[in-house]
Amino acid sequence: MRRAALIALLALAASACTIDVNIGISLNRTDTGTVSVEVAADEEFHDLFALTGREFEDLIASRAAEVGLAFEVESGPITRYSTETRVVSYDTVEGILEGLAPGIGSVTITGTERDLEIDGQLNPLTRLDDLFPYFENEDPAQFADDVSVAVTVAMPGEVAASTATSRQDGQLTWIIPFSDSDTRLLARSVLEKESPRIPWTSLIVGGTILAAVVFLVAIRSRLTETETVSPMRATGPSSRPTTPEDQAVAPTSTPPEDQPVAPTEDPGGS
Repeated sequence: MRRAALIALLALAASACTIDVNIGISLNRTDTGTVSVEVAADEEFHDLFALTGREFEDLIASRAAEVGLAFEVESGPITRYSTETRVVSYDTVEGILEGLAPGIGSVTITGTERDLEIDGQLNPLTRLDDLFPYFENEDPAQFADDVSVAVTVAMPGEVAASTATSRQDGQLTWIIPFSDSDTRLLARSVLEKESPRIPWTSLIVGGTILAAVVFLVAIRSRLTETETVSPMRATGPSSRPTTPEDQAVAPTSTPPEDQPVAPTEDPGGS
């Protein structure tokens, strides 16, 4: 009976925590993010929790409603509860984590144009105020397999520092300790500096204009060269006709005194 009450209180104090809990945090560059919570509980846990006089499904629904969420329930040998927020501000993400996630203390999320950081405290479940008295004469290790809580964080940029238990596919994972010392939930990423974006249309139009200008300059240069050479080689019909004013008597090579004189006719007929 004492064990059943202890497990029930663990679920109650852990704010929607049963056997397995996965808390997902996804952060964006735009000072926004999402939070998802997935809980899986087997039939034995539900039977044990019923000894408290309440149904676990009712408890988890009421605790989620306090932070504006609602769980979808998939019944079976292992009942699954899942919920996810819409895209919300960092402040809202912090409030949901502090109000719903088990074992998470205060959380701070800060972001700038260059980096992004999430910083929080993971408290051992045995140190929660509602549960601490029950462990005074008990060995917490015997309950360590009954509750598992994991926190996963996905954030943009390159992770520069973290205290995560593991890292896989760009996601950082922390396991909330059951009875060990406090663990810091810290992750800091360096955001890639976005280079100025030049529209593709500008590149295409600019490149086209540049090519056209180069082409025109080349053609103009060729035409200028042709105009300079053509007058020296002009012959035939295409040559500019010579005006009378431009015409001149070609000089002879024989001096005037050496040139023959034409005979004159005798006016008298002799």
